[in-house]
Amino acid sequence: MRTSKQVIIGLLLISVAGWLILNLGGNSDFDEISLAEQHTGLVMDSRVVDLGALQLHAVFAGPRSGEPVILIHGFPQFWYMWKYHISALAKAGYRVAAVDMRGYNRSAKPTGRAAYSYENYAGDITALMDSQGWDSANVVGHDIGAVVTWQLIFNDAQRIKRAVVFSGGHPLAYANASTESEVSWYRTFFRMPVLPELVMRLGGMSMIANGLRDTSRPGTFTDAEIKVYKEAWGREHAIDTMFGAYRNGGLNLGSIPPDGRPAMPVLYVHGLEDAFVARATAEATKAYLGDENVHLFADLSHWILEEEPELTAFEIIEFLNPPIP
Repeated sequence: MRTSKQVIIGLLLISVAGWLILNLGGNSDFDEISLAEQHTGLVMDSRVVDLGALQLHAVFAGPRSGEPVILIHGFPQFWYMWKYHISALAKAGYRVAAVDMRGYNRSAKPTGRAAYSYENYAGDITALMDSQGWDSANVVGHDIGAVVTWQLIFNDAQRIKRAVVFSGGHPLAYANASTESEVSWYRTFFRMPVLPELVMRLGGMSMIANGLRDTSRPGTFTDAEIKVYKEAWGREHAIDTMFGAYRNGGLNLGSIPPDGRPAMPVLYVHGLEDAFVARATAEATKAYLGDENVHLFADLSHWILEEEPELTAFEIIEFLNPPIP
């Protein structure tokens, strides 16, 4: 039987360990931009853009006169996940901007849960558009970036020309899918204070790295790729602020029309081996976008963009550049 003194000492030791884990380190001069350029053979323009409310990092490529395409990553990734898509889109003549969302990698990391609402994430995208003089843009999002894309689709429709959504079904499909709870346990865990940050740091962030590997096609996330991600997770303690979206509720479904249909063309792309989005949610998305605008791929996972960069780049470009009747 432990004495009260032992319990108190134990709690103090845990608190001190937690403080050390959360506050030591956090500096990184790792240059993932040059690495992406080496992989793709494309010169990329990395910038921290002053949006007034915060500083947002984005990587630009493609002709300045090209039609804008904004790429929005998900958890636990950052702009680097799009490196091959940036190259393909730039070569197709688009002006590409791949962002680090607030709280990630090289972007600002504001404090407080309220800073990480989906309204704020989406507001960063429209502010980026304003900074570039873009009245409208195409938007492509994955995972949390998919939810931000839906936020833009239903709340800033006049700013969105076309949208492509990966691995994040229609909000009404989520709300009505009884099987979604079977794959959403991790969202409950991520909402807890402090504990997820501590757990994810264990073993040099091996748990979060193993999560990527265990839920993707073998060989998708190499040791070299994982190293890049670990550098981003550690930069300015990004691992702490990356959980922001999970801790601030979901979308306001009141902004969605009763029939759930977007005002612009939207394509949804989903891997049927997705461990985090139920197949029923993907199938139900057809009711809002039409069968022709929901593309389901067997044997591909939640990390479909990394598993099949050429296929997914083709999906994006073909949808953004439909044939003239």
